[in-house]
Amino acid sequence: MKRPLKKARVPINPPLSARDVEEALEERISTGKYPLGQRLPPVRDIAAEFGTSPSTVSRALQEMMRSGWLEVYERRFVRVRDQLPSNVVRSADIQRSARAIAHKWKLKGGSYDELIATLSEIVADVFKLQTEFVFTECNPNDLNFMAAQLAQELPDSTLNCQLIKELDKDELERDGSVILVPYFHYAEVRKLVGDALSIVPIHFKPSVETLDKLLTIRPGSNILVFGRDQRSVQRLSLMVREYVDAKITGITIDEREKLPKLAKSADAVVTVSTALETVPRLPPIKQLIEVRFELETSLGNRLKNGPVKSAAP
Repeated sequence: MKRPLKKARVPINPPLSARDVEEALEERISTGKYPLGQRLPPVRDIAAEFGTSPSTVSRALQEMMRSGWLEVYERRFVRVRDQLPSNVVRSADIQRSARAIAHKWKLKGGSYDELIATLSEIVADVFKLQTEFVFTECNPNDLNFMAAQLAQELPDSTLNCQLIKELDKDELERDGSVILVPYFHYAEVRKLVGDALSIVPIHFKPSVETLDKLLTIRPGSNILVFGRDQRSVQRLSLMVREYVDAKITGITIDEREKLPKLAKSADAVVTVSTALETVPRLPPIKQLIEVRFELETSLGNRLKNGPVKSAAP
């Protein structure tokens, strides 16, 4: 008689806030992923990708419409404006922070010229420093695979790698490190290290090899999605739907006792390495697609040439 598999405890990642979603969408518009005038994906698709609720995404879209990024087109869908006001390209967080600093300075009797001189000195020091980037992910395979791509985009920068569970907040603060993290782990890392550190969420997309394998799946197939947690299942399911017209069933690590039966009847199993690591022995599978992610190169250019965004205002 086979012993039942022990259920591994999987940490529940905190969902992204409406402001986090705003920043992600603003970045995609700024880098051209969502061109001017283009329709945005449906709210539920955005929510599934970022692992948050549709209501959170709706609040983010409403705020972006108020600030001039988006508009409702002919009462049918939300799209990027054909022309963005000049003020929207500035970070709202930076504006709020600068305003708060200026008010506090003024209340303490400081002069305008003194404030500008102090800020100029601080900013100059920051831009003179050689920034140390720390890339983090939840498993060694993806950590090394993704970091190799980032290193190519940042040839003149110091790039270290650490698993999320190994991040040392105090050490990172002492070194003045900037954390680079895939968007789907952004909220998890921010909760772990706090707001004192600069965290830059990075967009990764399915690799060409992964997409090639997805395109071999026949329409109408039964697909089993096996993810690390519910957010991972949602993200993988959304990705599959974009390329395959198929019937999708999703399970998490906590439900892996269902894997043998569901995998046997599935035409393909789509999963990530962190989920596979929890299964000592896989049942016979017709087609196994282990998803890998690759860096969107426009982000590499932004990191190399643009200012680093802080996680906190």
